[in-house]
Amino acid sequence: MKKCHCLTLFLCADLDLKPGEKGLDWPTRKRVAFGTAHGLEYLHQQCNPKIIHRDLKAANILLDDEFEAVLGDFGLAKLVDARMTHVTTQVRGTMGHIAPEYLSTGKSSEKTDVFGYGITLLELVTGERAIDLSRLEEDEDVLLIDYVICLTISLITSYKCCLLVIQKCVVVLLWMLLWACSNALSFLASRLANNI
Repeated sequence: MKKCHCLTLFLCADLDLKPGEKGLDWPTRKRVAFGTAHGLEYLHQQCNPKIIHRDLKAANILLDDEFEAVLGDFGLAKLVDARMTHVTTQVRGTMGHIAPEYLSTGKSSEKTDVFGYGITLLELVTGERAIDLSRLEEDEDVLLIDYVICLTISLITSYKCCLLVIQKCVVVLLWMLLWACSNALSFLASRLANNI
């Protein structure tokens, strides 16, 4: 049996790094992101009936010793007939990873999983948690997506940050927007493989 680790362990380790210590390198983060995208693509496009995970987050991404990602914890998952576009359910999931339209309508679809995936991508890129109450002390946004949007806007206007980090955050936000407008997870997976 292979030994697996939870992605959260590595992301939390990144948050607790001391000066000079290295976290996950970018190729490893990319491998994790790509593997997760392929897992979602399988659930949404190759399974019949398709599966909506409904709780995609770092804690539900398992990594083997080579950092290959495997989706786990299907306790909230729903099976959906391929002819249906969504399923209406009681809202379940983890705050910070739940898509706003799912919260407001109770309608879950592949798009709600992709929103959770986008938040996980932002965690991978920034090394920040999806919800961080300590940001309240500095009058910053608690939700990572709001924090990244505000931070990106302020950094672009003040040029106080590495442009590469800004670029990666903007790319992730644009992918999330693209997914909200279309159903192209395979496009997202191929873009991730080729452009980050």
